[in-house]
Formats: sequence, C-alpha cells, structure tokens
Amino acid sequence: MVKYKKTAVILAGGKGSRMGHVDKAFLKYNGKTFIQCILEKVEGYDEILIVSNNPEKYKHYKVKVVEDRVKGIGPLGGIYTGLIYSSYDEILVLSCDTPFQNRNFLKYMGEMSGDYEVALPVHRGGREPLTALYKKSLIGGIEKLIDSKTHKIAFLYEDRSVKRVNIEEMPENREIKSGFKNINTIEELREVGGERG
Repeated sequence: MVKYKKTAVILAGGKGSRMGHVDKAFLKYNGKTFIQCILEKVEGYDEILIVSNNPEKYKHYKVKVVEDRVKGIGPLGGIYTGLIYSSYDEILVLSCDTPFQNRNFLKYMGEMSGDYEVALPVHRGGREPLTALYKKSLIGGIEKLIDSKTHKIAFLYEDRSVKRVNIEEMPENREIKSGFKNINTIEELREVGGERG
C-alpha cells in the first residue's frame, strides 16, 4: 500500500453536548463505530494520530493517541496538538463525527504537495477546515492565537499561504461534499441510519 508521508489526525476531543454528551467517535453506522469508519479511510497515511481527552478509550486501536495540549478551546487546540505530536511536517485533520469522508478525496489530499501552509477544501457551501492539511510552520501562529484567546480557526488563515482546493471542479464533487457532513444530534444520526454505540 502507498504510504503518504503525512499524519492523519483525528480530533476526538469534543464534548458531544448536542448529542446528550455521548462520545461521537463511538456512534455507529453500518455496524462500525465512526472512529473505525475514519481509520479505514486513512490507511494510506504513514502515521495516524487520535487527539482525545480520554485516551484510554482508544487503547484497543493500534494507533498513536495523545491528549489535548490545550483543553477547552475547540478544534484549534486539536490542530495544535496534532502538529506538535506529528512525526511529519504535514497533517490531515479530520473530525471523529464525519464517518462519510470520501476515501478518494483523502487519497488526493495525501498525494498533495506544495509550498502552502494550509490546503483548505472549499465549495459553494463554504470551506472545510476539519478536512484540511496543516503544516508545522503554523505552530507559532497558533500559540499566539491561544495566548490572545482567539480560538476561531479562520484567524489562522490570515497572512498565511493558503491553497484553496476547489471541490466543485472535481469529478466526485457530490460524494466529496456529502463526506464533509458531520453528525451533531440524535436526529441527524437517525436521518443517516446510524445508532448510538
């Protein structure tokens, strides 16, 4: 199997407050937990890292699991932690509540290279910071945002080299966009035919 010299970082530190404080990584779809669904789709990445505030929950998975370096600041903290612990210069960030990610698109992101600091998928519906590539050169900038209590990922893109990956131009654009869907509530889980673990 081709190995991409990048780290796939799965953010699993959310509180799941809109899901009744259920750990969304262990919700199920087609008999598999969400985290299993995502792990299968990033098999081509040379390193896989789960960022969680409950690392013991993932001891059965043969991947690296680390705890958030800075808790309570949302996905920015997970991206920061992933960059700190990654063995590679570049990470692909994914959220544990997006089990429908398009495998071919994740391969495409694995093969991507260039001078960008962020490779950010964009489409008519917006942008996808939690299916994006980030490089270690961002660490200092993230630390400044954390120090200033500015935790929105959007501020990270200012004055940075951002490559916009236009999903609309891709042949599988519908499937790719469907893969960005995240499951936040019990109602959304039922709509897709999923179940609580």
